[in-house]
Parts: sequence; structure tokens; C-alpha cells
Amino acid sequence: MQFGGSPRVLKIGYVVLLTVCGTLAAGAQYTDFGQALGTTSGQQATCNPQDLACQTAQQNPADQGNLQRRLPSTNQPNSQGALLPGQNNTTNGDQTQQQQQGQLNVPPRLPLDSPTEFQQMVANSIGKQLPIYGASLFRNPPSTFAPLNGVPVTPEYVIGPGDELLIQVWGQVTLNSRYTVDRSGSIYIPQVGTVHVAGLTFAQIHDFLKTQMARVFRNFDLNVNMGQLRSIQVFVVGQARRPGSYTISSLSTLTNALFATGGPAPQGSLRHIQLKRGGDVVVDFDLYDLLLHGDKSKDEQLLPGDVIYIPPVGPQVAVAGSVNAPAIYELKSANSTTAGEILELAAGLTNVASREIIRLERVDERRMRSITEVALDAQGRATVLHDGDLLELMAVPGQYKDAITLRGNVANPGRYTWKAGMRIRDLLPDKDALITREYWLKRGQLGQPMLTYVPTCLPITPFGIPGLIYGIPVGEEGQNPNWRYSSTRNPNLIGLAFGNEGGASNGPDNAPTDGGLDCARVPESETAASGINDRYTPPAQAPPTMSSATAQNLSTSGLFPNNVQQNNSGLNQLSATSASVGSTIVANASAGQFKPRNDVKLSEPDVDWSYAVIERQSKENLTTSLLPFNLGKLVLEGDASQNLELLPGDVVTIFSKADIRVPQAQQTRYVRLEGEIASSGVYSVLPGETLRQVVQRAGGLTPDAYLYGSEFTRESTRRVQQQRLNEYIDQMTLQISTNATNNAGRALNPQDSAAQATAQQQNQNVINSLRQARATGRIVLEMPVDAKNVSQLPDLPLEDGDRFIVPRIPSTVSVNGAVYNQNSFVYDPSRRVGSYIRLAGGANRDADKNRAYVIRASGSVLSKQYSSSLRGSSFDSLHIYPGDTVVIPLNLTKGNTIRTVVSVAQIVGQLGIAIAAGNTIF
Repeated sequence: MQFGGSPRVLKIGYVVLLTVCGTLAAGAQYTDFGQALGTTSGQQATCNPQDLACQTAQQNPADQGNLQRRLPSTNQPNSQGALLPGQNNTTNGDQTQQQQQGQLNVPPRLPLDSPTEFQQMVANSIGKQLPIYGASLFRNPPSTFAPLNGVPVTPEYVIGPGDELLIQVWGQVTLNSRYTVDRSGSIYIPQVGTVHVAGLTFAQIHDFLKTQMARVFRNFDLNVNMGQLRSIQVFVVGQARRPGSYTISSLSTLTNALFATGGPAPQGSLRHIQLKRGGDVVVDFDLYDLLLHGDKSKDEQLLPGDVIYIPPVGPQVAVAGSVNAPAIYELKSANSTTAGEILELAAGLTNVASREIIRLERVDERRMRSITEVALDAQGRATVLHDGDLLELMAVPGQYKDAITLRGNVANPGRYTWKAGMRIRDLLPDKDALITREYWLKRGQLGQPMLTYVPTCLPITPFGIPGLIYGIPVGEEGQNPNWRYSSTRNPNLIGLAFGNEGGASNGPDNAPTDGGLDCARVPESETAASGINDRYTPPAQAPPTMSSATAQNLSTSGLFPNNVQQNNSGLNQLSATSASVGSTIVANASAGQFKPRNDVKLSEPDVDWSYAVIERQSKENLTTSLLPFNLGKLVLEGDASQNLELLPGDVVTIFSKADIRVPQAQQTRYVRLEGEIASSGVYSVLPGETLRQVVQRAGGLTPDAYLYGSEFTRESTRRVQQQRLNEYIDQMTLQISTNATNNAGRALNPQDSAAQATAQQQNQNVINSLRQARATGRIVLEMPVDAKNVSQLPDLPLEDGDRFIVPRIPSTVSVNGAVYNQNSFVYDPSRRVGSYIRLAGGANRDADKNRAYVIRASGSVLSKQYSSSLRGSSFDSLHIYPGDTVVIPLNLTKGNTIRTVVSVAQIVGQLGIAIAAGNTIF
């Protein structure tokens, strides 16, 4: 039975087909309507928002789909806001279509031309490339090809087909119309007839039209103006950058066309640009007249069919050296331009040019290059130049005639006039001539007033903004920074900021403040009583400090095994614990809510009295020799044997003690004595004076002095410690990288690779934290615990910048590290290490008890590994002294033993399986 043979089946098929088609059509309508609704909610409108119909559609979203069908498609900007080619942005009613097209058609900056062979030859001769004069003028072409149509036409403008005339007539007859010149050159005026106007200039058209209309009308007057101008076609050929045919405005001139086409190419002439009309040369234009003199008298207006011909470049001459405009110039004609004329083209000589000779480089008969010297006189200026010549003018040498140079640590360095019989004493008449200007500048800045407080809070507006700025209303202070109140220090009022050589540090960010009263309400948790006031107390996260002993202890305590599992907090904790204890004690003992602002330092290095030198060049063999002399004997003692005679060209150098390292006895040394010293302060060290003698000179120690916990720091030691620390970190980084490379090949599965990557990242985090550590420069004095007298201090020679801090006897002992309660406890002479560890709750499950250590208040470290267990006493029974710190580090290798046992068990099991399999087979 065939399916299509039954009529009933055909009817059912038709019904199904109609139902499906209707469903599809309805779905399309619903889809269109849904898209219209979606446009109003989440998409941009596709019509002009200024259009009333668009506004109505936006107010009625239900009719949006019908609006899109009714309105024609409008142009839309792309997502970046830029107009696509061929589109017009209609959303901005203030911009005309012509301005939009001008923005779209801005030509790009022309690329640099390849150097010509002559430019390369000149560059090989003088060492730098010279530009072609006038070529850079055409690098930036104008935005439009022709001049604007809105400018008035000149009286010489010739009317032709396509021009529009605006004729206004009043009097007996009234007329106000626009007439376009047809192809025959005529216009039609009602009641007057056809009038032929082509070929007339704009100056003639008024009288001509009045004469023609006077044949019909009387008692009238008229005015003629130009409307839309015609376009003309010109041709730019020859050595042009962009030759071709161009359709331009009839107002265009020869220079307009040159600028729009990019001007002549490097192989084109700038001095013989020809305008041809009807086979004849109308004008031979020289661009040098425009560039050098601003002369446009030969700038001819273009007519339809004109040809602009740029011939090949003519003879060229290069001018280099001490001229105002070094470049490659084109000669007007061959063998007629002199050296004086080409120097005038180069804008003349500079003010440092030598007026003796000119170096002339020439290509002789296109065979060989030769060099001659031409005198810069009338005869030399009359030298005729040839194609390919190179003129180079030398500058005057830097030699000074009869001059002596004084430099170094002096008040007035510079050059002085030499006189016969002149000696060093003539340059340095007294001691004041050796005080530098920087010294007096910094000394003067020390006496400037310091704004340490603002007596009253400024008036507050309802919006919480100060209403007055030092008596001036807000907004009226202008741009003068002196009248602008700020929480930061005003550099125009105060010379030295806190933290520089004239003051103390402001903190890690070194943000100077004027100490002004903070009228904002300070939270109770940030007051001075809590010790964390951000204005006066140091920040909570200071850079960690680390000594060489601490760095060694980190290595021995297992900080970097093969698989390091340590976070930054643990490292910072260890670093903070490893910091010098003496400074902590002093900081706690002082009034910590104020920052130090005053210090005594050398404003400038002192003069080196033992050595100064004269640098002299021999006139016979031009060798340089040094003549040293003793500056102290010359200036202070008046020793005539040191008053050497000076010659022209000598250079006298006065050194400071910062330029050349002098013996310690000759150095100016300042040391700081702080803490429990009778007269704490900054002292200058006398020659041969030691630490014990300086403390004795300062009045000795107070009864509360704790010599065992004293801290002695030295800047030179700090630099050495920091260098050793950096070397240690570099070695550690190399070792970690090597271990990571070796372990990468041992990974058996992805889990091992992931674990190794995690361990490598943790190792890198630890390295980054270590690189932030800074050495303290502390020197352990190894004082006895019961030291009380100044005589027990070592006779340690002092250096500049040394700092000796003697704290008072502390009353606490700290326990840090992997304990249950990290805290400080009251010192009890009867307690030992184990007692304090028990007070802290004991070691937790992550502790490495075998690597515990004690940081003594003196700065030394005593570890459990090297304690006095050989004498029968354990680490827990060690004596603890005031200010000591007990540290129990984390066990970084915890779990390695279990993993090793599991690995060995797996290997043994696999080996047993292999043996059993071998016995079965064999």
C-alpha cells in the first residue's frame, strides 16, 4: 500500500503541514517582539536619543519592535566610541558632518625616508647623519587637502564652471538667489537672460553683472558673493612623494598641493618646482624662499588641468659642525654658490665656532675624496662650491687661557685668573675658604623653625571638612603651597624633614609630618596608653633584624631541609626573637610615645689637612704629574715650603676625609652613649680614646646600669654582617634550586610532582622573607653577669657612628617559639631554663626540643646541642639571667621518619614479591 495514494492521508498531511508553518510563523513574531523588549532593557538604543520618536519608543517598550520596523536604520558608533568608515555619528548635534569627516581623514605622520648615498657618505665622514634641509616640513601633512571653503576668495579668483554665485539686488527690483555656472560658463538671471561669466575674476564680476542688468532695470544696486566653489583637477608628477591626479578646491595654490602630496621626495628638488599650464611653465617655485624668508610671492593659484612637476634634485652641499642649522642644502645652480652664501643658508655660525679655518671635503672629478682647509675670511668665503662638497666648521677648543682650577672641599670652586708669581696661598687666603657652601646651607637649615604642633583644632564644616586653612577659607588658597594645610610637612616652610641628617627617622615610610594636632577622634585601642599610636610609636611590622650568629643558628636548627614546610609567620617570629635584646629593653624603658627628632651628626665631612694635590700637565711632553702638599702646614701653620708656585692650567684639589680614608687618629668620630649613663649624649672621640675612657668622661654608669645586657653597635660591622648574610642567602638559594632540580627527576607520580612544587614555593617564600632581614651590627662584648664598674668595660677602639646602649636591669625573661603560651615572665634567680619553659606551658607537639636555644641579654646564643651536658648538667638546668630569651623552634622535619619507614617497607615488600616470583619461575 502506497502512502501517498490515500486521500485521507493527504488531508492529514496538509493539516499537519499548515499547523507546523503557523507555529513557526508565530514563533518568529514572538522572537522579534522579545528582541525588541530585550533592547529596551539590556541593549543600546538603535535610534537617535534626540529624536522624539525614539524617546516615545523608550517610554513605551511594548512598541519598540514596531518602532524598529518603522524607523530607518541609523548609524551607530562601535563599542569603543570610534566611528566606523562610512558612518556618521548623529548623537552629537554640535558636531557637523564636515568636522566628523575631517577627524576621520587625518593622515598619519609620514615615515622617515631612507638615507641617500650622499647622506651616508656625510655620516661616514663626520660620525652623524645630517637631514636634508626642508624635508621635515612635509612630515606632518595637513588634515585637509585644500584650504577651507569658508574663507573669502581673493580678487584674482577666476570664475569657472561649477562655481556658485550669490546675487542680491535691491532698489527698483529685488532679487536674492544662487546661480551655478554651467558647463558653458554661463548663468541664467530671470528677465535678464543668459550671462557668460566664465573667465572673469572675482574683482570684475560685480561691475560686469551690474552692466548686464542695467540694460533691463534702473535705480538698483547689487552685491555679488561666492557660494559653493568648484573642484579642479591637477596633476603632481616627477620626484614627488605621492605623485598622481588630485581633485582639489579651486582656491588651492601650489604650496597647498605640495603639502598635501607630501612634498618632494629625497631625490626631488626643492628649488626648481615647476607649475605647467597648457604646455608652458607658469612659475619656477623655489621652496627655499618660503623656508628662509617666508616669501610666497610666486605661490600661484591652481587652475584645472595644471601640472606640478618636481624635477630631480640639483647639486647638494653638506654643512656640519658649529653652524646654527647643520643640514644638506641644495644649490640653486651648479658652480655659482660660494661658501659664504651656503653659510648664510645654514643660519650662520654658532657663538662657539672657530673663526680660523673651514674643513672642505670634496670629491675630485668623481674619482677620489680630498680634504682642503679654507680660511674663514673674505677670500675663503668666496670659494665656489661644487656638487658633493662637505663643509665642516670646528668649535673653539675647551682650553682656558691663563686660568687655574680650584676644586674639592672649598667654599668657591671654579676657575681663577692666573698671574705671574701666583701661589697656593693666593687661592686659599684663610681657613674660611675651605668651608663648603653645602656646610653653611645645612647648618642654616638646622636653625629653621619646626612646626611641632597646631595649637587649636581648625573649624569644621557640617561635612567634616576644615572650614579655614590657617585663616584662609577653603578654596581661596590658590596654587601657593605655603597656604595649603596638610598633615604632611610643608617643604617650603621647613628645610629638613624628619629622618634626614638634621633629624630623626619618621618610620619605615619616611613620611614627614608637621606634628599638627590631629583633630580626628582617635580610637581607644590606638592611644598612647596602648603603645600602638601610629603617630608616635614604631610600626608593628618592622623589618626583621638578624645577626650572623642567628643566621648560623637558623641553618643548624634545620630550617632548610630537603622538604621545607615553614610559613612566613614562623620565620618572622624567629627573626623578631633573634633581634638584639638590648635595643628592645631601651625602647621599653624610654618614653616610647614620641619619636626622636634631634641628632648630632656631621653636616659635611671635615677637611683632610694632611694631603692636597696640584695636577699639572707638562708643556714639553704633555705628561701629567701630581704635586702633593700638606694643607694643614700651609693654612694653619703658615709653612712657606708648602706654598707652591702655580702655573697656567694647574688644577688644585682639596680633599675631605670622606674622599680618602685617613688614619683613625685623624678621623672625626662621633659616638652615642645612651641608657644608664650619667650624661648620655653624643661625644666626639679624642685621638686614641677607647670605649672605657669615653664612658668614664661621660660621668660613668648609674646604679641601675646592666652592663651584661649592654649593646654596642658599629656601622662598619653592620655592613660586613649584611654582606655575609646576603652571601649566605645566595648560597641557600642555589642549594634549594639544585635540590629542586634533582628531585624533579625522582618524581614517580603527579602527586610527588605537586608536593615538590609546593615545597619549592614554600622555600622561595622563606628566601624572600630572609632577604628582608637586616643586620644590626652588634658586637658582643662578653661582659660578666655581675659587671657593675666602668673598669670592666673593654678598651675597645672607637669608630665614627658607634653606639653604646646600657639598659637598666630588666625584670623579665621571655619564652618564645613552639610553646603553648609565648610570654614574658618575672625574673626569679632560683628558676632555670626548664622552669620558664614549664611556665609557658611546655613545648607543644610541633616543637623541636633538641634544638632549643637561649639568647642571652649580652647577645650571645647558647643552644641545647652545645650546652654543658658533658659536665653533667642538662640544658633545662641552665641559669637564666635578666633579659634572656628562651626559644624553642618548630620541628620542620616532623613526619619524615614515618615517610621513610613507609618507603622502606614498600621497597622490602616489592623485593619479596620479586623473589617469590623468581622462585616460582625458576
